[in-house]
Parts: sequence; structure tokens; C-alpha cells
Amino acid sequence: MQCPNCKHWNEDGSRFCEECGFELKEESRASVSVSVRPADALPIPQPDLPQPPPQTLIPIDAPPAAPYTGPRLVLNSTGSIFKLGDAAVIGREDASLQIDFDGYPEGKYISHRHAQVIKMNGKYYLEDLGSSNHTYVNDIKLAEGQAEPLQEGDKVRFGKIELTFHES
Repeated sequence: MQCPNCKHWNEDGSRFCEECGFELKEESRASVSVSVRPADALPIPQPDLPQPPPQTLIPIDAPPAAPYTGPRLVLNSTGSIFKLGDAAVIGREDASLQIDFDGYPEGKYISHRHAQVIKMNGKYYLEDLGSSNHTYVNDIKLAEGQAEPLQEGDKVRFGKIELTFHES
């Protein structure tokens, strides 16, 4: 029989279209199988399925959540925000990292423990931890162990990943 939805030819007696899943009407099926049970038979019990949790509705006029404005690195290619605390080790494939670039398109150019951002005396510093593909602040390459102070809007690069530092 032919599906009225997609015009696919299905085997006679099919309940659903093999192509699109459309339920075929009984009158369009060549052979119909009918299951009859006595009128006094008990209904088949249905299992108790868990109910979905009630949905929380957000009023349309609710103000949007305020964007994070604390100290952060912003990934230039996507706008992703990495919040900074008093210390953040940056790298990939290491459970102890605060910022892990594993899985990012250019993450393969990041060392396992590439660099760190530390806060000292109220100011943020970026330090290279002996990375293979280097750490840069405003296109200036840092030497291993060199801690460079960061200022609002500084461009930071780890290998091929570029970010912008924002303090507030």
C-alpha cells in the first residue's frame, strides 16, 4: 500500500510507513488484524511513569541576567569568558587546571601546564610556565618564569589561542 504522506510503497498490512513513519489508516491497509477480548476482561494495567518536573516560567518582562564583570579572560574567537580568581593555571588535559583548553580547535598548541595568572598586591600578572609554544602579552613573548603585569584590554596569547584581559 502507498503512504498518503510520502507516497512510499509499503508492505500490505503495514501499520506505519517504512520511509517516514506516518501511521497508515486502517481503511488504507489491505489486510487488517483485529484483536478481540471479552467485554468482561479487566483492563491492562499501565505502569506508573514518573511525571516530568514542573517547568519554571520566566516572565517575559524579567530583566536579563547581568553579564559577569569581574576579572576575566575573554576568548576572542567565541567570546567565552574565563573567570579569574587569585590564581589560575592555564593548559590542557590536566585535572588541576583552572582554565583547560583541551577540546578547543587550537588547544593542541597549549602545553599541559602552559601559564598562570596570579593576583599579587591587588594586581594581576601573567607568567609563562615553560610552555612549548610560548605566552605573549600584547605580542611580546614572555620568558619562562617571567611574570608580566596585566592591564585592562591587554591581548594575551597562549600558543594560537588569543584572549583579552578585563579587570572589571
